[in-house]
Order: sequence, then structure tokens, then C-alpha cells
Amino acid sequence: MNCIVHISIPCPLHQHFDYVSTEPKTTWQAGIRVKVSFRNKEVIGITLGASEITESSHIEKLKPIIEKLDQQPLLDEKTIKLIKWVSQYYHHPLGECFQAALPKKLRSIEAAELKTEKSWQLVPSAEQIKLGSKQQTIVDELKKQSRSTSQSFLRQQLGNITPSLASLESKGLIVSEEKVLLTARPTSLKPFCEFNDQQQAAFDAVKEKLDQFQPFLLAGITGSGKTEVYIQLTDQVIKQGKQALVLIPEIGLTSQFVERFKQQLDATIVVLHSGITDSERKQAWLLAKRGLADVVIGTRSSVFTPLKSTGLIIIDEEHDSSYKQQDGLRYHARNIALIRAQRAKVPIILGSATPSLESLHHVEQQRYQKLVLDKRAGEASLPKVSVIDSSGSDVEFGLSQRLITAITQHLEQGNQVLLFVNRRGYAPVLMCHECDWQAKCPHCDALMVVHKSKNGLYCHHCGFIQRLPNQCPQCQTKDLYDYGVGTQKIEETLQNRFSNVPVLRIDRDTTQGVNAFDQLVEEMHKAEPKILVGTQMLAKGHDFHHVTLVGILDADQGLFSADFRATEQLAQLVTQVTGRAGRGDKKGEVYIQSQQPQHPFWSLLIQQGYEKTAQKLLAERTDMAWPPVGALCVLRAESQFQEQALKLLTEMADLFNQEQQTEVMIMGPVPAIMEKRAGRYRAQLLLSSHHRKFIHPLLDHYLPIFAKLKLAKKIRWSVDIDPVDLL
Repeated sequence: MNCIVHISIPCPLHQHFDYVSTEPKTTWQAGIRVKVSFRNKEVIGITLGASEITESSHIEKLKPIIEKLDQQPLLDEKTIKLIKWVSQYYHHPLGECFQAALPKKLRSIEAAELKTEKSWQLVPSAEQIKLGSKQQTIVDELKKQSRSTSQSFLRQQLGNITPSLASLESKGLIVSEEKVLLTARPTSLKPFCEFNDQQQAAFDAVKEKLDQFQPFLLAGITGSGKTEVYIQLTDQVIKQGKQALVLIPEIGLTSQFVERFKQQLDATIVVLHSGITDSERKQAWLLAKRGLADVVIGTRSSVFTPLKSTGLIIIDEEHDSSYKQQDGLRYHARNIALIRAQRAKVPIILGSATPSLESLHHVEQQRYQKLVLDKRAGEASLPKVSVIDSSGSDVEFGLSQRLITAITQHLEQGNQVLLFVNRRGYAPVLMCHECDWQAKCPHCDALMVVHKSKNGLYCHHCGFIQRLPNQCPQCQTKDLYDYGVGTQKIEETLQNRFSNVPVLRIDRDTTQGVNAFDQLVEEMHKAEPKILVGTQMLAKGHDFHHVTLVGILDADQGLFSADFRATEQLAQLVTQVTGRAGRGDKKGEVYIQSQQPQHPFWSLLIQQGYEKTAQKLLAERTDMAWPPVGALCVLRAESQFQEQALKLLTEMADLFNQEQQTEVMIMGPVPAIMEKRAGRYRAQLLLSSHHRKFIHPLLDHYLPIFAKLKLAKKIRWSVDIDPVDLL
């Protein structure tokens, strides 16, 4: 009996599509992948359900389903409901939301099957015979294991063992079976660290609520032992037979973070981020879905990973802006994680040394319970912080004399130094003194950055590269000068001045190779004098026990930015970087170089700390009714022609303004602050309201109308709910 199947297709349309199937309706459930023809090409869609054929169905207009890829739903009902919520909240086509939620391999026709591997165990009743040394070693290793042991683990421990295994099997001493390929569990575990009073109180508070939804803000200063609290709570959840989902902001943090979990938990832990292969990602996703992974640790997109039995959700560094996707489906992983926890009726922990104003506002509104860790774990103490005036003449290549003196002293004492400069490359400006020419990107409203080591000029916005010129292209003089400093210039300056001390640079240019980041971090863990220079990749979570001096260069960028979140982000960044000093048993100190040392922001942050600074910023936002007190939405448009983006948004604004409503303020449209980027002119229209419940109905009504506008079909435009960046 034929039926009609309703299918969500990955396309920019806010609708599903009907196809006809020769199978009965009872064989079709929501969440099954199908191959169908759409706009003359074959695509993979997700079923939403099926209905009987009636006289009014007009099935002659419907195409048949080409292939049913799953016999059982790949996505369960909970995950489908979550993705539907994401589509509605972020006003993004459902088919594209399904794409964002699936690993790449499962967006194709590939079977949703777990990889297996050969596992070996001893035959208990086998008689003992004399064996060769390699065979005896294998038998001894298998005796140590309480369960069957994977061939890959044996190979890792003992080298090439394939012939020896075959020989032992032929003698009837060992037997093999195909088992699902799991990540290796530790052979020995490190004991849990002993909690201080604050950690114990935080642990007890969450443990008490393990069977109900409750958001906790774990506000713990850097080095206060938040990760240990996460680990021991995860252990409690595993003992209940449930799973934990742990989100971290960036790939760079995964190795150190995951290692901590693996060393202390007897659990199957899977990792999901863009640094692993598509096959590994598929395997991890399926293990989590089938309940075979106890812990899922991953970056932003891991928030969609289905779990068979959710017990706890953790978001580390919850303030971090990288949890917000900035293109395509512009979701915020923190928001989706909160919805997941609420629906699963489990607690969610949002941990940070510098909580977002959103989370602090929710604490004020008594929606979150705040747990405080304001003492460093062990014997470590907080560093002393000083601001240096870097506007004077004693600054050489971005380094003040006072900072150089401090670096010398700390290195002589056998310690390590970390210098933070939030700009990669050699210098941000290349200029001609004769005619004032500057190296500008032809595709963006931005200057090209000098990368001396590669003899090139790079645009950090669109990726355009050109050779470093020998002479001015405008007046042909050879007197070209670079201005400002990036990580490369600081590295070169330090190598010249401290020639007997290794200088390591960590930025996007030095960490592109496989394991390059981990190798540099490993170098820092060796207890010998070193200088580490890096961008904000270093600001988060790293535990360098031998760093006693931190220098923050060019710290003023956030003080005068046009973005309303810039001061909050500067306070978070400075506090996080400051937290890298003195994490071991040695005292640390921090120098912040600023051309505005008298700015009230510095005295507030240094003398009263991040929390008081955040309270002041929150009061300012409350006065303006801006997030987190109010709600924002940005409609963006971009075109190769300067006037088109503004014209489309003007048409949209005119339609909005026809509505007789006073709850949503329509601001703009205006050109973006960097109007031209990657060859396209950008503009934005801002919607502001004291509550987001007024913005959503307005968008629901007008977005289908906007989609029919002539220009909307020609140029790119998008909707961004709760934007984190207005630049």
C-alpha cells in the first residue's frame, strides 16, 4: 500500500516536501534518512512522518523516494523535537538544521553502523604448553585483563603481534570475537583529588539535584579546581548508568581537558571536534546515541549529539563567544544545552572564571543557582597585577623597559614567561613615508598584515595574500616602514634579546600541523626557562605550572570599540590571561601594558576584580535595555554591489514599520562597520526589544514576505537571533 512521506530537505526553504513511497505508512517513522531527487539532483533528506493517500492527495505530482537508507530512525523523537525548536527559535530552515546536527558521514548514503574490531581472550580450559617469548608475552598480557582485549590495544603495547595471535589461536589457547570499536579505557586510574570546602559544597549542591533540571553557575577563579568538580560529578552520573555531555570552547583545550577525564574515570570517553576524522566523528556520535559512550566531550556542534540516557550537561568557559556559530545556522550552544537539560530533567553546570553577563543576570533573576570557588586549589595564590604606561619613549618593538626587566628577572630565577598579544603576524601596518600609501586589502575595508617569515601581506578577514613589495606601488620609493606589533615581531625581538632562552609562539600560523599545538604545550610543561608568545588561544584553561610572569601587550583594543560587548570581552580576556600566572607553588605577577593607564576600567578591574566590573557593566546594560536585559536580532545582507544590501534592508525596514506596534524598535539599516569584506558590501538592520517574545512573532509574520522580495532572491541575507557581534 502506497503512502505519502513528509521529508525535510537541506535547502534554504522553510517547508517540508512530500514524496510517494511504495511501502505502507506503518514502516515510516520520523528520523529516517532517505535519498530523493530535488531540483534535478539527488539529496539526503530526513523523514518527518507519513500519511495515507486520499482522493485529494494528487500523488501524480509527487516524485518517488529513490532509496530508504535506514530501517530504524537515525534520530530519536527527543533529538527531532530539539532540532525543530532550534529551527523555530533561530528562524532557520529545518532541513539545514538537520544537516548541522549530523556528522558529515551520516549526511550521505553511508550506513549508520558502528565500526568493529577483533578482541581476544584466553580459553580458560586450554592446557599449558611451552611458547615462544612473543606468544608468552601476549598470554601474560591477556591474563592481566579482566575482559577481552582489543587487537589494537595489544599492538599498541607489544608491537607487531598478528602472526603470534594467529599461532596462539591455531593452538586453541586464545579465541577472538568482533566487538564494537570503543576508545581505550585506562589500565590504571589516578585517585580523585581531595576537595576543599568550596569544591565539596559545589559538588554536594549539584549531586542533590542529579534527578531534576537545575542550572548552576560555577563561578570559579582560574586555578580553583572547577575541572575536578566536573570529573567527580561525571563519575556519580556514570555510576547511575547515565551519560554526561561536556562542552568546551576550542579544540586547543581538548587534549589537556580530555586527559584529565581519562586519567580519573573508568569510562568510555569520546571526543567530538573538527580536528578528528569524519570516520572518528561518526563512530563517536553513534556510540553516544546507542549509550556505549559514558562521556561525550566536544566543541560547539557536539551539543546536538544524541544521548541514550542523559544524566548531566557541563559547559566549561561558558562565557566564550566561540559557542556562538557565526554563519549558516547562527545558534548558541549554551542556549541549546539549557533546553536539552530542561527537557531531559537533568542539571546543567555553566563554569567560568569570568561568567557572561547573561549568566550573572540569570543568577540575579534566581533562574540559576550560583556556586562560588574563589580560592585556588592547593597552595597556589593569585598573582599581583600592575598596569604599565606604554605610551612613552621607553617602548621598543611593543615591549616596555619595565616589562623587559621583569622578564629578565623571572628567567634568571629559572621560571617561565607568557606574553599575550592579540594580533598574529609581524606588523598590522605597512606604510610609505613619501606619499602615505598603506597596504590595504583590495577586497575588504581593512589593512593587510605583514607576515615577514612568509615574505607576504595577509588579509586576516578574507584570506587574500600577496608578496611583500620591495617598493611603494604608488611612488616607487623603497622606504617602506611597518608599524605596530604582532606575535611574529614580539617573537623576533625576544629571540634577539634572550638568545639563550627558547621562545615559543602559539597562534593560528604555528598550530596548523597535526598535533602542533599539543607539542608546543608539552614543551611548556617542562620545568626550564622559556618564553611563550601567543594570541587568545592561550587565554583559556591551560595549566602552565612554571609560568610566573604574564605580560599583556596592546591591551586597549576593547576600551574604544564600537561593539557593545567589547568591554565585557576585554575584562574576561584580561582576567583569563592573568589567571595563567602562578598556578603552581610559585608566586606569579602580571603586567598589563596600556596607552590609557589612567582609564577607570583598569582600576576597577584590578582593584575590585571581574565580578564588580561585571556588575557595573550589567547596570549600564540595564539602563540601556540591551542584552542580557533586553533582546536583539540582526538582519544582515551582503552584495557585490554597494547599494543593493542597503536597499534590501530598507525595503524590509519599511515593511516592519507598517506594523502598528511599539514593543520592537527598528534601527537602521546602516552599513556594517567594516562595510566591504571578501569583495561584498555588508549592511545590517537591528531589532531591539525589552523581551524576545515580541521579536519572534514579528519575524514569523514578515520573513515569508521578505523571502518573496525581488532583491531577497538575488543577494545573501540572514537572520541572527541573540547576536554576540554587531561589527
